[in-house]
Amino acid sequence: MKKAPLFEISVTGMEHGEWQGTVAFPASGEQLPFRSLLELIRIVKRGMPMPNTKED
Repeated sequence: MKKAPLFEISVTGMEHGEWQGTVAFPASGEQLPFRSLLELIRIVKRGMPMPNTKED
């Protein structure tokens, strides 16, 4: 079974030593720009589903 990606990162350039681009979330269709690695990390972390902590 092929799984869909959680997010796709497109780096479109570099300015002041920082990556710049967009993060796309295919499941929701949302696409967000980022201007630094820190912004990229925050966007991806916010868009990640929480792990299932329920014990069976």
